[in-house]
Amino acid sequence: QDTGKERILLPNSKLVTKSLLHKKRSRRHKKNFYSNLLGTAAERNCTLNMQNFCQEGRDLSALDLFFSEDEVWAAIKSLPADKAPGPDGYTGRFYKSYWSIIKGDLMAALSLDVKDYHPISLVHRFAKLVTKIMANRLAPHLKDLVSPNQSAFVKGRCILDNFILVQQTTKVLHRQKKPRVLLKLDITKAFDSVSWAFLLQVLRYSGFGSGWCNIMSKLLRSSTTRILVNGVPGEPIQHQRGLRQGDPLSHMLFIIVMNVLSSLINRASDAGLLQPILARGATQWVSLYADDVVLFLQPCTDDLILTKEILRIFGEASGLVTNISKCSVTPIHCEEQDIVVVHNSLPCKVQDFPCRYLGLPLTLIDKVADKLPGWKASMMNPAGRVTLVRAVLSAKPIYQLLTLELPKCVIKAIDKIRRAFLWKGWKEINGGHCLGRVQRPLGLGGLGILDLEIMGWALRMRWLWLKKTQPDRAWADLDIQVHPNSMAMFHISISSIVGDGSNTFFWRDKWLHGKSLADLAPSLYSYVAKRGVKRRTGQDALDSNAWARDIREGLLAASLVEYLQLWDTLADFELHPGIEDQHIWTPSSIGEFSTQSAYHSFLVGAVGFEPWKENWKTWAPPRCKFFIWLAMLNRCWTADRLAHRGLEHPKRCPLCDQEEENI
Repeated sequence: QDTGKERILLPNSKLVTKSLLHKKRSRRHKKNFYSNLLGTAAERNCTLNMQNFCQEGRDLSALDLFFSEDEVWAAIKSLPADKAPGPDGYTGRFYKSYWSIIKGDLMAALSLDVKDYHPISLVHRFAKLVTKIMANRLAPHLKDLVSPNQSAFVKGRCILDNFILVQQTTKVLHRQKKPRVLLKLDITKAFDSVSWAFLLQVLRYSGFGSGWCNIMSKLLRSSTTRILVNGVPGEPIQHQRGLRQGDPLSHMLFIIVMNVLSSLINRASDAGLLQPILARGATQWVSLYADDVVLFLQPCTDDLILTKEILRIFGEASGLVTNISKCSVTPIHCEEQDIVVVHNSLPCKVQDFPCRYLGLPLTLIDKVADKLPGWKASMMNPAGRVTLVRAVLSAKPIYQLLTLELPKCVIKAIDKIRRAFLWKGWKEINGGHCLGRVQRPLGLGGLGILDLEIMGWALRMRWLWLKKTQPDRAWADLDIQVHPNSMAMFHISISSIVGDGSNTFFWRDKWLHGKSLADLAPSLYSYVAKRGVKRRTGQDALDSNAWARDIREGLLAASLVEYLQLWDTLADFELHPGIEDQHIWTPSSIGEFSTQSAYHSFLVGAVGFEPWKENWKTWAPPRCKFFIWLAMLNRCWTADRLAHRGLEHPKRCPLCDQEEENI
């Protein structure tokens, strides 16, 4: 009988009950995991005497000043406009659009003393604005707060600084044939595990004022996390440790904490507890990029056990625990007994070269081929494929080319992929399809597609420029190996203005009347010892005429004349103590190195293509420009070209029926 009530049929009520119980257990399991990770402060069994690891005496009082209106507006302008809003619903666009209206209220809120902040006011978009302003203030000081071997999130440094440091140190150790090990660390849940007590302790000893530390304490205590299970948020978990993910200030605080680990290892080395790696030019034997840490050690039991103990102490003090079982060791010229010692002291994975660090090296050819949109190729005209080759296929190898000299076989394989896709839209073609001409700039008659070999030379020239202009980088004392073409072009393209002479090489740099002494006195230069050419700076050479000691005996008449002329010229030359040497990149109008100017330097002397502007600078559709480019180069398949290749062709032009078809 129908009673008028709606019935709900559950064909298998046991399955529904089990599903609900499973969801409940899953939610409880996730909550317990993150409560233990974030909502529980790790017990600190030891601490560190920060006076031994933090440089005191820094003047960071400017960080505690009240926020100015210009400072707040600069932070608001840098906020992403349409990024997902926080729980308060406000986006960066709101602050930008209504700045003139809310400016007074916002400045009043920001000008409160830290003791007046309520934790709830330090949540949502307001907290992100506060941390953005604080991050902008901290950024200029960060370079002095962390060591040169930490390049993450420091303005003026980049991830490849660390790769170059590790790569070149490894090469030096290989050449010296000394047994060493490369230890890569794995830090468990790094950002989520930082001890707040340790962080505030490091900040105070680094020179941060009480106002800054109090604001940081408020920000940290206001952190909560909710777990979404099937779109339903769970109960909030109040944080007791860790840093906010995505916060503009958190990554800066994290590298300040990680810098203590570098100081610990360096202090152990200075005290003679760790044996030096004895690599020529290697002043840094720790490389840090955020939580990616590499150590170079000697394969002896004492050093390995001490390193393990340092990592344990640092983990207990800071909360950043190293998972030894997930670390990896790469031997460098080690015998079997050395590897046994390493394995007994550090129970972690032992791997051989090549190893991967910071994403390098990768299986590059496969990655380029994977970027080909095969299903779209048939729908693209040639101009569209040119754009894709320039923007994607040619850009994919750039990261590797910055640090690695790719074998010619790899470059040829990538060129084959690019050529096939450009002309046919396929991954492979054979013969009859040119790539050499199109790998020229538009002004030289090409399509602006990069020549990867030349681009590699230009990209790696950057390290020579940085070594010359920024000698404080962690890897600057190492010999940077580049292609001979890069080295030759670099010396041709750079000129120096001597100040104190400490950063200008006396014999090989162009510092005297815009020329090098090798150019001014070539006969005399042939008698200079190689060691003097490589190491003698202008400051050393002009001190008591020390440059004369670099010249070997047995000068001929021409060399003797050049020697006397040089002596007279340098007698009137004066150094300027306290003034740094200046280096000018001559291919650039502003005197600063750029990869573009370096790339075009290798093309100087190439024949220009006069009508390129009339074609490429017009408003015509790209496919029309591509066709006109082919026509101007006489590369259209007209009857005369078909006949030249012995292919079937009409005897007369199909349009006029008078003469043979040509352009």
